[in-house]
Order: sequence, then structure tokens, then C-alpha cells
Amino acid sequence: MSYIVQFTEFITYFLYSILAGSIVLEFIPTEKKPSIKISKRTIYWIIIGILVFSLFPILRVITFFLDDVSLKMAAYSVFVKTAIGNAWIYLCMFALMLGINIYNDGKKHFNFFWLLLMILSIGYAGHITSMDFWKGFIFQSSHFLMVSIWSGILFHVAFLSKDTKNYSNFLKWFTPLAIISVVIIFASGMILMLEELKLKDYMTAWLLPYGQMLLLKHISIIPVLFFAFFNGFLMKKSIEDSPNKIKKWLKAEYIIITLVFFFTGIMSTQSPPYNLNLTLKTEGPSKWIEFIMGIDILSPMKVVFAFTLEGSLLLGMSITFLVLLIISFIKKANIILPIAFSFCFVITMYLGLMYNITV
Repeated sequence: MSYIVQFTEFITYFLYSILAGSIVLEFIPTEKKPSIKISKRTIYWIIIGILVFSLFPILRVITFFLDDVSLKMAAYSVFVKTAIGNAWIYLCMFALMLGINIYNDGKKHFNFFWLLLMILSIGYAGHITSMDFWKGFIFQSSHFLMVSIWSGILFHVAFLSKDTKNYSNFLKWFTPLAIISVVIIFASGMILMLEELKLKDYMTAWLLPYGQMLLLKHISIIPVLFFAFFNGFLMKKSIEDSPNKIKKWLKAEYIIITLVFFFTGIMSTQSPPYNLNLTLKTEGPSKWIEFIMGIDILSPMKVVFAFTLEGSLLLGMSITFLVLLIISFIKKANIILPIAFSFCFVITMYLGLMYNITV
């Protein structure tokens, strides 16, 4: 069930980004964006998909109680007495109102309003919200909102645009929006992370499954920022001569963003390390890190950074892949290359860090 929930969380993030991108682009004048068309039927299916896939984490919680109570009692308890169950009920209400407004060709401001409430329901059910309601609710919601808007617009322009006109006008407003989004995402993400673990425990948390996914998420953000810089600033100089090139690079940027979605989806199914040693005892260490280090990780635990030959070589390789990413942009290489370099960077940077730590 755990792997199914991880997959459904990933799909939920993906669907939210498409929905957010479609709604936000309604506010943009035609001359400031490429021609993009997505049917009402597609939007309805996206909304239904969000409701269906976001239900799986709740089903997982319900299964925990089935050994002690009946299915009816377990379902009632989860939907009525837990934040995650309440949030899904709210989500259904807001999604229904959004669907009705779209069906009636209602005002675009109401579309955004109902989308915002759907995203607020995500923040309401967040891990941090259960500890500090307003801090968790505000920062979890703002984090998810900006990720959805930024990536969603990117998806529509890169994959659904019917032409390459107005790309120059598009980048004039999208680049500042992307910068603002990154700043809010980074700031809110740091606040949320520091609520879950102390900064001094960041490396030690790598021994846990949650910490592993957090590290991979942070590493995968680095190539995303490189792509964002290329597409937002450097590509402007050649956009009139090769508009198809910018479209391909926008696609590559979104593909790397989906990697961040993937790691985030796995993180959402794991216990945050509020207490490292307690989490180690209840959840167990990361099997992958035990395999790499060749030891059994026991409590109490403490990670120390210590350079090794293997780890240093891998870190050097990761920097090389970043350089190759830059070169592939300068040389205007086939887009498969920078995507491959990005994935190779994530893998080698991760392994380099893992081989450079001792317990």
C-alpha cells in the first residue's frame, strides 16, 4: 500500500500543477502567451483525478484500524475525526464548486478562488499543521501553491502550446513570476523543514527514509534552477531566431521538476524526523544507506562528514555533469543530453555525499 500511495501522491502533485497552470493562464492576455487550448472535459477529468488519487493516503490510514474495528467504524473515524479526512471532504466541496463554475463559464476569479481553497485543504492536512496550526497551514499552503503555479504554467506552455509565437512576451512576465515563486518556495520550504528537524541534525536525518528523500529533493532542485536561469535569462537572446529551442528547454525544465514531485511524493508517506532516534526505533533506518555503508544503523546515531576517495570522485563527477549541462546549453545540443546530465548529476551528487559520511 505504501508504494501505491507514493505513486498516487506524485500523480496528485502533477494534476494540481496542470489545473493551477490552466486557471492562472486565463488571466494572461492572448498577446502575452502562446496559443494554448485545453478542453473543459479535460479539466473535469483532472479535478476527478485529484479527488481519486488524493483519497489513497486516507485509505492507507483506514487500513491501519481494520484489525481493531470494522470498516464502517474505521472510515467514519478517519473522515470525521482526523485532519486528513476532514481535508478530503473540504477538497470535494471546493472541487465541486470549481467544476460548477467552469461548467457555467463563470468568472475566472472564482476559478482561482476555488483552486486556492483546494490547495488550502492540502495545507490543512499537513504534518506541520498538526504541530503548529497557523505556521503549518500558511507555509505549507503557500509552498504548494507557488510550486503548482510555476510548474503548471511551464507545463502548459511547453507541452500544450499550439505555436511558438509570443514566447518573448511570455518570458517578460513569466521570468519575474518564476523568481518570486522560487523565493517563496525556498523560504517556506526552509521554515517547514526547520519545524521537522534542527539544522544541525540535517545530515544525521540522511540515515532515515524521510531524510534520504529530503536530500534527493534538495539535490534535484539544483538542475531545476539551472534550467530556470537558462530559460528565463540566457535564452531570451536567441528566442526570435529559434523559438522551438526554448520550447524544448522548457519541456526539459518541467521534466526535471517532475523528479522533485517524485521525491516529494515519497516524503509525504514517511514520518518526519521530529526526534531522530525515536524515529529510527519506530520506522527503522534507510535500507539503502545501510547497504551503501555496509553496517547496521542503531540508536543513538550521529553522522560526521569525512572525505573518502570514492565520495570525492563522485562529487567531482557531479560538478562535471553540471558543467556539461552548461556546455550543452551553449552548444545548443539535443535536449536529451541536458536531461541526461541532470539525472546523472543527481545520482552522482547523492552517492558522493553518501560515501563521504560516517556514523
